[in-house]
Amino acid sequence: MTTRSITIQVKFFASLKESLGTSQITLTVPVESTVEVLLRKIQDAHGRANLSMDIHNLRVAVNQQLVAFDRVIREDDEIAIFPPITGG
Repeated sequence: MTTRSITIQVKFFASLKESLGTSQITLTVPVESTVEVLLRKIQDAHGRANLSMDIHNLRVAVNQQLVAFDRVIREDDEIAIFPPITGG
């Protein structure tokens, strides 16, 4: 039995874009994958050091709204990943 999968575009911003050396990637994940599954797949594909921080400190927007890590990703979702925002 084959596992069904979806292909999604993921955009990176700020220091993540710099550390990964790209502003966007395309990934294939199993249907019903969560944001956390997606982040771990990115770590595996691009090296944990390149995500330079605990993934639970990242902010993820799906369709321009911040979401929890248990949010299920759909094929047409727009995914954006941001490092923690700091300022002063």
